[in-house]
Amino acid sequence: MSYLPRRPLKRPPAYNIIKRHPFALFGLPLILSIVAGSYALSHLTQTRYEVHSNKTRKVEKEELLQMNKDRQVPNLQEEYWKLQLDKEQLDNWENKRVERTKDQFDGVL
Repeated sequence: MSYLPRRPLKRPPAYNIIKRHPFALFGLPLILSIVAGSYALSHLTQTRYEVHSNKTRKVEKEELLQMNKDRQVPNLQEEYWKLQLDKEQLDNWENKRVERTKDQFDGVL
């Protein structure tokens, strides 16, 4: 068996750059993406809580007075008759099929 001398491997130029600066090519982009994601998520959560606080804000006294002014006192007799009418309608109901458009499947084969 003859011994052949080993030729040095020809490596691409990027290999030498990576070998010299591994942090700049791998560590720095990772850290920058983590910082940018944290910044973006903080703004998103802040917006979420602002929207929630706008939905559930406290009612001021002027608004409360306005709501009380427009309020109607319910009449028990009228409500009873409304419920009786609903009961009669429930006894005389008819099962009607919802009409479909031409391109919708209606379930009939």
